[in-house]
Amino acid sequence: MSQPATPRRFLSHRLLRRPALLALLPLLPLMGCGGGSKPRREEVVPPFVFRSLNLRQQTPTGKPAWELTSPEARYDLRRRIAQAISPKGVIYAAGRPLYRVQADSGTVVNDGEVILLEGSLRVERIGRDPVLIQASRARWLPRQQLMLIDRRPVAWDRLGRLRAERARFLFQEDRLELSGQPQLDRWNQRFDPFTALPTIPPAIVVQAAAVRWKPGSGELQADGPLIGQRKAAVGEAAAAPQQLSAEGLSGNTLTQEFTLTGRVRFNDPARGDSFAGRDVRLSPAANEGSSARPFEASRGSLQVSGASVQVEGTSHWVRIDGACRLVQPEGRLQADRCGWNWQSGAVEAEGGVVVERTAQNQISRGGILSGRLGREGSVLLRAPGGRVVSQFQVPRRPAQAPPPVRPAPEPIVP
Repeated sequence: MSQPATPRRFLSHRLLRRPALLALLPLLPLMGCGGGSKPRREEVVPPFVFRSLNLRQQTPTGKPAWELTSPEARYDLRRRIAQAISPKGVIYAAGRPLYRVQADSGTVVNDGEVILLEGSLRVERIGRDPVLIQASRARWLPRQQLMLIDRRPVAWDRLGRLRAERARFLFQEDRLELSGQPQLDRWNQRFDPFTALPTIPPAIVVQAAAVRWKPGSGELQADGPLIGQRKAAVGEAAAAPQQLSAEGLSGNTLTQEFTLTGRVRFNDPARGDSFAGRDVRLSPAANEGSSARPFEASRGSLQVSGASVQVEGTSHWVRIDGACRLVQPEGRLQADRCGWNWQSGAVEAEGGVVVERTAQNQISRGGILSGRLGREGSVLLRAPGGRVVSQFQVPRRPAQAPPPVRPAPEPIVP
C-alpha cells in the first residue's frame, strides 16, 4: 500500500552578507580536531541576514496550505531559528486564501514547525463577511493548523466583539475558542472591522465562562453562567442598565438569531419590568423574543404569566398562549390565549375568558374579550353562539333606624 505524499515545505531567501560562509561550514569540524594540546573553543557562527524570507507548505494533494513572507530575516543555521521583521502570511482552505496574518515581528523555528508572532498581530478573514482578530502575541503551529493566542485576543465582526484572556484558533475547523473571562459585546449599528472600529461603548455586554465561535458560518456557543447588561435607550442616559442572566447561549452572529438557554431572568429597573422563564429566543435586529416554556413577568403593578410568550417589539404586543393570566389591583383576566399592548394598554383574549373585578366582586365569563386595561379602561366581553354570564355582589343598603315609637294617646275622660 502506497504511503501518502509528504507535505512539502519551501524556504527561499537571498543572502545579504557572508556569502562564503556556507563553503566554510564543512571545514569547521576538521579544524576543531587539530593536533593542539588544548581544545579550541567552538566558534560562534553569527546568524545570516537575508534580504527576504519565504516559507510555503503544500497539502498532500499539492494545494497550498500556508505561506509566510518577510522583507528581512536573521537565520541561525545551528539552531534553525529565523527572526523575521514584519512577517505576513496566508492560510488556505481547499487551495483558496482564507485568512491573512501579519505582525510586527516573528520567530520561525525549524523552518516553520512553530511560528511565534508578536506585536500588533492581525488575523483577517477574507470574504464578504469580514472578521478581524487582534492580539499582541500568538504561537502558530502550521502542522496542527492551530494558533494559540495568550495575550487578550479580540475578535471583531460587523456588529460585535469577542474578547478574553486567551484563545485557540483551529483553522481546519474554522473555530475560535475563547477562555478566561470571555465577553461578548454588541453594537446597534454595523461597521467595517478592517477600516473603522466603533468608538462608542457597546449597547449589550454579556460575560460568559467559555465561548466557541465559527467566523465563517457565524455559529456561536457560550457556556454560562451568563451575566449581561443592556444600556438605556437614547434619552434615558441616567437610567440604570437592564440586567440579564442565563445558563447558556447559542445562536448565529450572521443571522443575528440567539437563544438564551436554561433559566433566564431579565430586570429593567428604569421601567419596573421583570421576566423569569426558560429557553428564550431573541432576534435583536427585529427587537423580538419568544419562549415556548412557562414564564412569569411584570411591569409595575401588572403581573403576567402563561405557558408560552411571543414579544413583538415593533408593534409593542405581547402574545401569550396557554393559561394566559393578567393580574392588576383592579382585577384579573384569564384565558386560553391573550395579547397585551404595553404601549397603548389594549388587551385581547379568547377561549375560556374569565374577567374578575375587585369592585363588587364581579366575575364575567365569555369567549372573546377586547378593550383596554387600567383604572379608566373598559372591556367588551362576547360569547359568539352563547351567552355572557356575569355575577356580582350588590352592596346592601345600610339598615335604617326604626321610627320613634309614638306615645299612646291618653284616654278620653268624659
